[in-house]
Amino acid sequence: MSIIENSATIGFIISHACPLKCDFCCHDRGTIGARRIDRATMRTSLLQFCAEPTVTRFAFSGGDPFLYFDDIVEVVASARSAGVVQPFHLVTSGYWADGATTEARLARLRALGMDRLNVSYDVEHARWVTPDQIREVARAARALGIHVELYASFWNREDDIRALLPDVDQLADEVNVYAVARSGRAARSGRRTTMAVPLQSKFSCGAPSHYSMAVYPDGEVYPCCAGDFNSAARLSCGNIRIHRPADILANAYRNFHVRMAKELGWGALYALIERDHPELVAQLPRFEDVDTPCEICRELNTRLKDALRPIYDVIEREYARTMAEHEWRARDAARPDQAQWRFGGQCGTRDWLIDRLASDRSARERYIAGLETIEAA
Repeated sequence: MSIIENSATIGFIISHACPLKCDFCCHDRGTIGARRIDRATMRTSLLQFCAEPTVTRFAFSGGDPFLYFDDIVEVVASARSAGVVQPFHLVTSGYWADGATTEARLARLRALGMDRLNVSYDVEHARWVTPDQIREVARAARALGIHVELYASFWNREDDIRALLPDVDQLADEVNVYAVARSGRAARSGRRTTMAVPLQSKFSCGAPSHYSMAVYPDGEVYPCCAGDFNSAARLSCGNIRIHRPADILANAYRNFHVRMAKELGWGALYALIERDHPELVAQLPRFEDVDTPCEICRELNTRLKDALRPIYDVIEREYARTMAEHEWRARDAARPDQAQWRFGGQCGTRDWLIDRLASDRSARERYIAGLETIEAA
């Protein structure tokens, strides 16, 4: 096992379809197109992805996936029969809560292994979904042992989730409040949130080494679920209709730009550029001009990709060397009598391994992606 323990959640964005028309939707038809993922494609992809040891969870989103409730039940039931064991969650507005079938629907999903429900609710969602519907969904889910997370996005600084749901802390296990991101319909509106966005939150999208993969209706797979930021940033890892899930995952794990966003952060990159490449500073997107790290990710991987390539190469070599030395010391402590170790089908000393990771980019990428590990010779 490598010290770089990559893992992934595979999220199926089934369709743009949703009975709500929130003015900031990042997964509307204009963003993800008119197509949908059919049952057969979802079933095949789910089985293939979940056969990969680094996939720890799967999910369904949209639009609203409850429009395809029967599809989800059939696909997951089939996957369970085939041996898929990972838990899953859904992202929903709760529009479907009707007092009659709410508990039955959630109980059916719970029986199939759903352990979490992500509920979206804020001023926009409240135009179509009542507070009582949210309460009904949350209480029914928690009674079944389902972890409830509530997500709210606001345009205005005066907006407050507790003004809409005073009892939100009793309804949800976790409450997450965000400023509206300039993605999808929000970006096309030209508006910008007046919510205060902490500078620190713009440095990284977090969750080091865990990738919330998004499978779009056209089959494209991205290493994150960031609305249309991921496609605009040209971060596709492959297409489920063409590529093997193992290759798609490896492409995500070896993409050092994505690892920079998730793990090392833009603050570290900017500091390095200011020190060693001051000629590029004026071209960098400014933190005060953006609301999310995703905007920086997009700009860097499009406008500045070529200029950043040699800088990333330096950081990547140092990252691989540091990880390998940590791993070597940990394994050496467990096996002090072991003089040499195996990597990539060859044996050598620590210095040999460090030199190889520095000079052989392919070997370095395989190590970072977890495809090659250090083993006892």
